[in-house]
Amino acid sequence: MHSIVYVMRHIDVGGHVDIPYKKVGITGSGNATLSSRLQQISNTKSPIKAQCVAAWEHSDARAVEAALHTFMEESRVEGEWFLDKEDTLVERMQPIMSLIGATPIEIEKSEDSYTRNVIKKEIEAKQKSDHILLGEVSDLLDMPLRSSSRNSGPTFFSANKELTYYVNARKSGKHHLSIGRSKGFFEEIKDFLEHHGYDVDQSHKGHAKVLSIEIPVIAEVINLIEKEFRE
Repeated sequence: MHSIVYVMRHIDVGGHVDIPYKKVGITGSGNATLSSRLQQISNTKSPIKAQCVAAWEHSDARAVEAALHTFMEESRVEGEWFLDKEDTLVERMQPIMSLIGATPIEIEKSEDSYTRNVIKKEIEAKQKSDHILLGEVSDLLDMPLRSSSRNSGPTFFSANKELTYYVNARKSGKHHLSIGRSKGFFEEIKDFLEHHGYDVDQSHKGHAKVLSIEIPVIAEVINLIEKEFRE
């Protein structure tokens, strides 16, 4: 019986090709079955390796898979493979899987040295890119804010407004700005930002988000909130 929904990607262990596709499939229960499924897909003599990036357990995995495939139809490339140009598929699936009560499965780390090396390079490249993005936004802020680079992207802390600004980086340069700690007054900050011409969404955690904006606009939004919100 199929009880696991997984997301898989291919890695070029030579580091020459960025493969923008993800596979959304199902398999049996247990990590051993998931690992064996990946071994079936991967050819050990091939420079292209399979890596599972996320998995959930659900009693009706087949129905979940069918629903996800239908939902993502416009990005389907072939069969169970979908274009994930921004590398955000897992992030977008997480609130859906949580809503339907699917249980996350901890993914075993690859024992393959080549795959580990590729993943290490990707992490280092992301950290470098996030650090550059942090600096570019910081340079445009009217008043300096305490900041750090976290796994999810550059983060700015406002002691004055008691807010946390998370920049969720996108390859396209159209980033997402999440306004942490705004859940308790979401409607207020939403009305404030929309009055100034910004479209505001609400995250699954309840806080405000401004989606698909470039670096200057990120700084504009932060500057506006810091100067005028609740003044």
